[in-house]
Amino acid sequence: MKIKRLFCLFLALCVIFALASCQKGGFTDKLDQVVNGSDGEENSDNDNGPDGSDGTDGSGDTDGAETSGIDYAAYSDGLAEGGFFEGVTALDIVTLPDYRSVEPPVEKIYDRPVADGDIINIDYVGSVDGVEFDGGSTQGMGSDIVVGKTSFIDDFIEQIKGHAPGEVFDIEVTFPDPYQSADLAGKDAVFNITVNYIWDVDDENAVGMGFEDADEMGTYIASDYASVADLEIDSVMNSVYYACSFGEVPESVKNTVANLITLDVQSQAAYYGTDAETLVTASGYDSLAGYVASMVEDQSRYSLMIQAIAETEGIQVNTDAVSQAGFDVYLDIYGAPYIHFTVLNSQVRDLFTDQIA
Repeated sequence: MKIKRLFCLFLALCVIFALASCQKGGFTDKLDQVVNGSDGEENSDNDNGPDGSDGTDGSGDTDGAETSGIDYAAYSDGLAEGGFFEGVTALDIVTLPDYRSVEPPVEKIYDRPVADGDIINIDYVGSVDGVEFDGGSTQGMGSDIVVGKTSFIDDFIEQIKGHAPGEVFDIEVTFPDPYQSADLAGKDAVFNITVNYIWDVDDENAVGMGFEDADEMGTYIASDYASVADLEIDSVMNSVYYACSFGEVPESVKNTVANLITLDVQSQAAYYGTDAETLVTASGYDSLAGYVASMVEDQSRYSLMIQAIAETEGIQVNTDAVSQAGFDVYLDIYGAPYIHFTVLNSQVRDLFTDQIA
């Protein structure tokens, strides 16, 4: 599943939203480390670059961009300072549907208790001897867990079953000993739990979000600490994409997108300690060139759709937006155009996030 998702590049927004997605993933990394008991060392800092790695060379710092052999500044090739395709007005090419009217595919349940198989959204605050510990809180961001599939310490989830959305209560667990955090090993902890809602996921909307059925979707969310809300946004944006009408895509856009796809695969390969050809052939493609060729038309159109929405909404990226996103550190590595491109796409995604919230 992970390799398959890696090669969903633009449709899954792996390149465009790598920075924003990894920022949002900070809580789930902490969740994995503190509650589930995994080491989580590779991603715990969450200083992820636009290529989706943790410093572009797998070492955990941005200096890797200078030593991995990849020209990361080339991410900005073909992009203008504001993050648009250079010399291109997307609305001259794309006819947008009424994207403001798209409804979220999954309803939320508030009127029954939590049961086995449910995908639920919770908040929690953990404490030992009355003192909150680092990484032991959702900080009000909410987390999706799957009852009967997500693996937490002790009987964490078992104690949530039977409670209904809106309830606030405490559960007690004991951290294993040994444990990755010596400060928590063997300690009794109390988690104050808030059940926010139950996702009303069925086979039909699971299929609409790219899974065989609701069970497979639940397994994915449990194993990857994914979010139903993020899957919803992907689904809504894809439905908008398929409702668009497109004119001829300029060669300059295709060349820019082909470059981004190539660089992203090379970056992912460097992160995993292999080369791009090996990575794509392991995924079932004949070659990197073949993979890029198979992706470039759809991904170019998708990116033009994003730009067309940004043009319609008057979305513009400025220094404040880059700083607020926390991406200043990457400007010298990837160049302002690509960082602006990333933030611009994140802002368009936020538009849909707000719409279906």
